[in-house]
Amino acid sequence: MSLLTLLATRPLLAMAPLKLMVGPRLLRPLTTSAPFKGTFEPDYLDSEGIKVPTYPPLNIQIKGYNFDILENFQAWIHKMSENMGVDVNSSWATPSRTLQLTTFQEGGVRPKDSFTVHVYERNVQVDGLRSIDAPILIDLIRRALPEGVQFSMHEHTVEMDEERWIADPFIDQLRTELKGKEEEKDQEQEKRAKVLEVKSARKRETLLKSLQDED
Repeated sequence: MSLLTLLATRPLLAMAPLKLMVGPRLLRPLTTSAPFKGTFEPDYLDSEGIKVPTYPPLNIQIKGYNFDILENFQAWIHKMSENMGVDVNSSWATPSRTLQLTTFQEGGVRPKDSFTVHVYERNVQVDGLRSIDAPILIDLIRRALPEGVQFSMHEHTVEMDEERWIADPFIDQLRTELKGKEEEKDQEQEKRAKVLEVKSARKRETLLKSLQDED
């Protein structure tokens, strides 16, 4: 019996593959399953991913006249930043500043009342803040900002780090002395440069005179 008559008399099942023997060779199984169709995507698309830019160390600075409210709000900012997954490096307080406020009589220059106000400051430093998290963090702080508290955000600098400590008169005196010595060195260098210019000008004049005399 030939292969064509065998296939005509015995139709293939839809899901059962049929193996055929033709002499000593074994044919591949015949199936009716549809070929798989998909979208090809390179492997590097998954490996690279999306890189979100981050900010350098930033200081969340709050100022106010009430010490207790400012202290509690600083703790809330610290805890809320950590809950958002933001790295908090440190938190610190700066020495308070005293302001003398005076009110005057209406339409005059005579003082009416005077008040002494203390301004307190607290800072919370965050590191690696993502650009997609910064607007959310700022909006949450502004919405929860207590009355009388000022909020600002700055990039960390050396000057802001030095404001944490109370000024030492001895260190300030040493700094002024060092600045004075540096200024004196600069003045001496300028004087030496001027003297060298004068000497070089004289040498040129003597050379010109000697050449003229020889002629």
